[in-house]
Amino acid sequence: MTGALDIHRLHAGVAEAGKVLALKGRHDQAMAKYREALRLAHGVRAPQIFARHYLHCVLESLERTGAHEQAAILAGEAASSAATELGDGTPSDFQRRDRACLLERKGVNELKAGDVAAARESLTAAVALDEALPLSRSLLTWTARGLGVPAGRLSEAQRVHGYWTVRADTVDSARACESPVGPKEPRIKEPMNG
Repeated sequence: MTGALDIHRLHAGVAEAGKVLALKGRHDQAMAKYREALRLAHGVRAPQIFARHYLHCVLESLERTGAHEQAAILAGEAASSAATELGDGTPSDFQRRDRACLLERKGVNELKAGDVAAARESLTAAVALDEALPLSRSLLTWTARGLGVPAGRLSEAQRVHGYWTVRADTVDSARACESPVGPKEPRIKEPMNG
């Protein structure tokens, strides 16, 4: 059991290191840490909740760097994949909420990219899965006439509704750690002797 806890602490710690970097605005490095955390979590078949959390961290870094189209595509693919994995089964509350949050991120990024119609479609689908998404509901109300939402107003709504996962009050730098597998370095050829 201790080994399992240690390996989960490892990928969670690597992700935490990514969050520390994200808070400093170093999103490219943060996303590298999140990818490593995902790889480690996948390698030990960690519960899906870890992968989803790391995915949301990646989506946030993409959004914070202005890569809204890429974030919307990735969030949409993850939401579709979640629906496909479910098949004809009835989603659990977690699965419904997970997919709704992915659709909300898709919609927010579509809105930031200027595609109000696509954003409304994504946000409507999010609210259909989970009515308790106040940001999605607010954005649907604000865009009901096909209008955009000023960046300052959207930013404030994201803050008020707790949209961001990676915040100073949620990151614990004491839990951050490095992966034991460092970046691959080119092998240096040893000189042939004799």
